[in-house]
Amino acid sequence: MRILRKALKDGKIKLMPESLDDLWYLKGVISKGDLLSGKGVRRVRDEERLRADKGVRKRVFLEIRVENIEFHPSITRLRVTGKIIHGPEDLISMGSYHTLEMTPGEAFTITKEKWHDWELDRLKEAEKASKTPLIMIVAVEEGEAEFGVIRRYGINYPLRVTSSIPGKGSEKDYDSTMGRFYADLAGKLEEIVKRDGIEAAIICGPGFTKENFLSYLREKAPEIASQCYLEGAGAGGKSGIQEVIKRGVVDRIVKENRVSMETRLVEEVFKAVGRNTGMATYGYKEVDKTIDLGAVDKLLISEAMLRENHVVEELMAKTKKKKGEVIIVSTEHEAGERLLALGGIAALLRFSIAT
Repeated sequence: MRILRKALKDGKIKLMPESLDDLWYLKGVISKGDLLSGKGVRRVRDEERLRADKGVRKRVFLEIRVENIEFHPSITRLRVTGKIIHGPEDLISMGSYHTLEMTPGEAFTITKEKWHDWELDRLKEAEKASKTPLIMIVAVEEGEAEFGVIRRYGINYPLRVTSSIPGKGSEKDYDSTMGRFYADLAGKLEEIVKRDGIEAAIICGPGFTKENFLSYLREKAPEIASQCYLEGAGAGGKSGIQEVIKRGVVDRIVKENRVSMETRLVEEVFKAVGRNTGMATYGYKEVDKTIDLGAVDKLLISEAMLRENHVVEELMAKTKKKKGEVIIVSTEHEAGERLLALGGIAALLRFSIAT
């Protein structure tokens, strides 16, 4: 994320998202009622034509009052819809609806009546996160492979590769089919590494298929192999990827990885609650009490709570005042869903609170 200009007295911040992760951060910052301005594509009709006219698509500068926000990771878009309040009046009707599609590399300006501290913190976090390398996990087993890119907002599963592998009774057919399978995987792996700027890949899974695939990479694609790490897993597919994340493997490779950090903290909450250690609590009332006692070390807030329940802003402000850390947890991965199931609010404590 690049912050191009700040004019907080006017409530304006001009910025440029640079990645899919930046769009996810902006999804949590832009609110209903905000103003969003930038270049968009508008279909303009020629009213003088007598026959039906579908119009011509033109790029125009527009400002809308936000009513709806949709994050689309599969197409690298953040779609923001609202009524047009400024734009070229000779081409568009004021008050009509338009959807601005925010994409990496396009500048936009957000205008708010008031910027909350946590919203500004999210933008700072996005700036910092852009310097964190991306990690990919490939869960490999015989004839199947699942690719998972560990992004700042969660796990993106861009690809699943399958192949029908013959029985080992026909050794020649088996070896040639596995060779084609590894070649296919290697090609897809290289494509994603280059496209997304992946700096490290973890190859995991049950059995010896992962070792054999890494050996293939070392022979056929040594540059890619030099970026790969090998890890065991009890299962393939998405389950294997989740297992590796929960074990903290990603943390060991890149200490600042967001998803791994969020997963570890949510796991700590569940362990402390399950063992009744008094070192964690959850729910608005319970967490509020521990904040007042100065006991909260880390406050975990589901991103879903930021828009649904504004009282959490008070909890966040109180936590910071008591020198606690506020962590907004994405709902785009398993740990975020587990936190939401607890009510969306939990805290890890500095000292035990007797129950």
